[in-house]
Amino acid sequence: MTGRCDADTACRHAPCFQVQLDASRPRRAHRQANACAFHVTDVIEALRAWAGERDLTDGQLTILAIEPADGRAPAQPELRGFAFSTIPLDSAQRRDPARDLSGRCG
Repeated sequence: MTGRCDADTACRHAPCFQVQLDASRPRRAHRQANACAFHVTDVIEALRAWAGERDLTDGQLTILAIEPADGRAPAQPELRGFAFSTIPLDSAQRRDPARDLSGRCG
């Protein structure tokens, strides 16, 4: 983990979110990136794109609210954040706009 926002090397804001990608098909994959409040959507989109390029499915993006880093590595990094949102990879990558519209009431 870094003490900076991973979305932009020029960003000086402390990260307050961590986005974790976990997938199991066609192979297991895990990635994570930290983001400040200004760049959290950029990190989400970057990880979704990365998963899409590799045709990863059966997984999810988990967005955690984390305490701003103080430069020290936490003793228990897995307990550092609060997961407040989960996005399934299959819906993030394979949205069918025609199907979305067909489900609407006329």
